[in-house]
Amino acid sequence: MDRIRIGLDFGTHQTKVCVQCTPDEGHGEPNYEFFQFKDLMGVKQYFLPSVIQINDDDTLSYGYVDESRRKPKPDEPVKQNVELIEEFDVVDMAGKLYDKYATKDNNPEDMHALAEMLKIRLLHIKAKNKVNQDEAEKIYESQLRDHREAKNIFRYFKQATFIGGEWVRTSPISNRILCIWYLAYIIFLLEEKYGDNFRIHMGIPADEESYEAKKRLADVILASAYHLVEEVYHNSLQDFLNEKKDELLQKTVTENYSDNLKALYQMNIFPEAYANLTALTSRGKLPEGMSLTADIGGGTTDVSFFTIENRLPMIYKYWSIPRGLNYVAERSGFDYSDGHFTERAQQEVIDKYNRKKHELIYNLVRDLKRKIREETSIPVQNLTDALKDRILVYSGGGSTFDFLTMPIDTFTDIRIIEPSIWNEENIKDKAAVSKLSQLLTTAYGLSVCEDDEAVKLKSYSSLFSHLPRKHDNERPEISKDQC
Repeated sequence: MDRIRIGLDFGTHQTKVCVQCTPDEGHGEPNYEFFQFKDLMGVKQYFLPSVIQINDDDTLSYGYVDESRRKPKPDEPVKQNVELIEEFDVVDMAGKLYDKYATKDNNPEDMHALAEMLKIRLLHIKAKNKVNQDEAEKIYESQLRDHREAKNIFRYFKQATFIGGEWVRTSPISNRILCIWYLAYIIFLLEEKYGDNFRIHMGIPADEESYEAKKRLADVILASAYHLVEEVYHNSLQDFLNEKKDELLQKTVTENYSDNLKALYQMNIFPEAYANLTALTSRGKLPEGMSLTADIGGGTTDVSFFTIENRLPMIYKYWSIPRGLNYVAERSGFDYSDGHFTERAQQEVIDKYNRKKHELIYNLVRDLKRKIREETSIPVQNLTDALKDRILVYSGGGSTFDFLTMPIDTFTDIRIIEPSIWNEENIKDKAAVSKLSQLLTTAYGLSVCEDDEAVKLKSYSSLFSHLPRKHDNERPEISKDQC
């Protein structure tokens, strides 16, 4: 029986799948195939947009926005003007009334009494206006909630689930549930073609500090998707697609984490940057030393600081910047899917995007210098020398644009993922997929990875632990290569 391993690159903007098939129960030479999804026109694509749509009959569809089936969305409510009782200045009004109705029998004390009466009247008016304003605000908030619940297109649910922060948006359906549904759909498609005898390797945005927690979260989400596929809908994709949103929500059960989830559902969870780099380091295509990788996607730019030990990437730091190709396009006034990105991207927006990357790496280099000064007996100059002309590996859709793949600080040795990484592999439709190597590398790397138990990440705080400590009395001669 063939051993099938699925590299599932669950992306913020779009998802890619690489299937590794190894004959003779895993003892033969593996071959690779990138899974193809059908778009609305029936054309096969290597990418499935990370999109969920509510249809006009309250069922759900996945991957593409189908305007012919999309549930109508009401216009956003507008705050209504509230008719308020006109307020007045007590002293001014008292003076006017006194002058209008005064007689020869009135005296100045009557002015004071009139002002006190007007004060009471003004308090009543203000209270009435406040009640009317509060009531109008409640009506508006209720209309706004109804409008939010009428949302019919969902994106960025993966990033909101695993990164949070500014990605979290108010939604009637939790981002975690949306992840479960989307992944269940992909599992249905995979089982239609490969049966249920495969192991899924999925990537998550993580470094050593966050990996274990996010890995547990990914295990729960993927296991919950499997539960929908196998226990609720009994492997019937059509039943799943025919289900109404509210019924699907009721039937979606979030699995409790346990150590046996991995074995039960045959899944492994890897840091995305680790998988991306494994495709390079396993072939010895990167030298040792401190380097960076920047994966420029549609929704985010993911940056990792790493070293290489025994041909394995050691990721010390990870950042997910909420800016990618969609950000550059939208700020330039067009939709990325419309094409002609190079001609339409505005230089001002490109500069702002690049400044964000530079700021990140500048702070990293500054912090590295602080760490080596405070923690070790190594001269800072050794670190400065070691960081000169270091490698920066670009991947993702953004790596196809020269103006987005600039050197950053001391990381000036720019490497772009090249089709040559697959020269030695048996890949179906190699000529076609090689043109997309920058976008498909992470999925390929996930299919190559063996077992998430073998992942060894190192904490940022331990980066210089192998060097002489600050309190050491001796200051031996240190090569810059040790940094």
